[in-house]
Amino acid sequence: MSIMKNSKQLPNNYLPIIDYYDNNVCPEKNKNWQMKYILCLLVGFFIFTSISANSEALTAKYKIFMLGANIGEFSVTQTNSHENVNIDATTEVKINFLFSYRIKYVQNTVYKQGVLQNAHVKTYKNGKLNSTMWMKLNEREYLLIVDGDTIIINDPITYSGSLIYFNEPKTKTRIFKERDAEMRQISPEGNHTYVIKDEKGKLLNRYFYDDGILQHATMRHALGNVELKRVIE
Repeated sequence: MSIMKNSKQLPNNYLPIIDYYDNNVCPEKNKNWQMKYILCLLVGFFIFTSISANSEALTAKYKIFMLGANIGEFSVTQTNSHENVNIDATTEVKINFLFSYRIKYVQNTVYKQGVLQNAHVKTYKNGKLNSTMWMKLNEREYLLIVDGDTIIINDPITYSGSLIYFNEPKTKTRIFKERDAEMRQISPEGNHTYVIKDEKGKLLNRYFYDDGILQHATMRHALGNVELKRVIE
C-alpha cells in the first residue's frame, strides 16, 4: 500500500364540482382515471417490493471484556442493497481500573461494488469529541484526514475492519483498520479462525467465525487483552 502525507392549489369548493362532473357527466373519463390510478399504485407497490427484496440488514451485538471485566458494548448494522454495503457501528467503553474514563466510537463505512467509497470515525472521550477520521475515494486514490493531517492512499481497499463482522475473510489477505488508518495482513489459522500480526510477526488480533458471522475475537491492547463476545438475543 502506497501512503503519502500532505500537510396553485384549487379552493376546496371546487372539489364537489369536479367529483360530480367526473362521476355523472363523464363516467367514461372517470373510469379511465380510476384505472390509471390503480395502475400507478400497482407499479409503485412492485417497485417498493423489489427494492425491499434486494435490501438486507444484518445486526449484531457484542460485549467487551478486559482482564475478565465487562467494560462495554459494541453494536453493528450492515445493510446490503444491490451492490452497495453500508455499515454503522457504535462502541461504548467505560474503564475503571487505575483511572476512570469513557470512550465512544461512532463509525460509518460505505462500499460500492466491493470497493470502499468512504469512511468516517468519531471518537468521544468522557462525552467530548476527541478525534476524527474521514476518508473518501477520489477517482483512483483515497483522501484520508486524521485530526487534520492528510494522507493519500493509492491502493484500492476491498476489505476493512467494518466488514469483519458479517464477512468472513476466507479469501482476503489484507485488512484496512479504519480507526488506526493502517493496512495489515490477515491470514487463516484453521477452523474458521483468522489472525492479524504486526510487522515482526507478533499476534495482534484473532477472530473466530461460525456460519460466516464473527462470534468471538481477542485483541491486544496496551492495558491488557480485550475480548469481544457476541450476544445472542
